[in-house]
Amino acid sequence: LSYITVAVVDSRGDRVPTAGNLVRFNVDGAGSLAATANGDATDHDSFQAPQCKAFHGQCLLIVRSVESRKGPIRITAESDGLKSAGVTVTAE
Repeated sequence: LSYITVAVVDSRGDRVPTAGNLVRFNVDGAGSLAATANGDATDHDSFQAPQCKAFHGQCLLIVRSVESRKGPIRITAESDGLKSAGVTVTAE
């Protein structure tokens, strides 16, 4: 499993603690979405949804490697009004 923290940041790269943006995730390659979370005990959205609302400017994506597959896992995050971001991890 890979635990990926997503933060909503301003133009200087500082986290925006008041941000509650809905962040959509795409996982491609040798992995799949395991769960999303944000730490907000009042948020009852599904942990398996491919999106998550930021809480205090952050949310978490958990990605698992696909059994018997090796190679890159590409993860992208996007939200309306924000620049999208991505990262690649490698399943070994």
